[in-house]
Amino acid sequence: MRKPLPRILMLFRVTAVAATTLVHAGKAQEPSLAAEPPPPSAVSATSTTSATPESTKSSTNSAAGQQSGELVPHAIPEIHATISIPKDWNLVQGSLLDGGVLLATKEKITGENDPWSTGLSMSIDRNGAKDSDQKASDYALSIARGAAEKAGEEASPLKESQDGAFHQIRFDFPVQGDQSLLVTEELRANDSTGTVAVILWQMPKEDAATLSPLRDSILSKLKLDSNQ
Repeated sequence: MRKPLPRILMLFRVTAVAATTLVHAGKAQEPSLAAEPPPPSAVSATSTTSATPESTKSSTNSAAGQQSGELVPHAIPEIHATISIPKDWNLVQGSLLDGGVLLATKEKITGENDPWSTGLSMSIDRNGAKDSDQKASDYALSIARGAAEKAGEEASPLKESQDGAFHQIRFDFPVQGDQSLLVTEELRANDSTGTVAVILWQMPKEDAATLSPLRDSILSKLKLDSNQ
């Protein structure tokens, strides 16, 4: 059994704080990222293999390719959105408009407190921008800058883009622990509605090369309603 990582975005005033339950695998070693006691211990998702490096790489790449090519769309009726994930993944939909969290994970879970190592969480911050008297895009940028600063020098530069009504901000950072993780944080800000979708993807750092294409495919196919 391995102790879980602390919740990351509790560093900031994000209404939908449930999204910060994303990182459950491993015990963080960076004090600046710890904002509250971690949830119950998580089971490690790591495993060993006796295959040769060449056969292991081939098998892993094949599995990743099959996963990314078999994404199944699921409706998120509450916010008129759609998420596409591998058919054998698990989807838990909380009440997003009431501060709940959506979880899409490789591991089988029943709720946000269960341990998992690969997948994403999403929450909707409906009030943070308004309460801080900022546009949603400015509010999201301030969150991203603060999170990147806390993550330290290993965090990637912020990448900003526009997709219709959504101003998107994305960056990656590693989290060290019993199981090292690579976390991708993506914020989607809608200035017309004042809302910010907070999306956190995580995966074991050692599997990042094979899982990154799957991450990109899932995030690109995560479609939100611009009127929500």
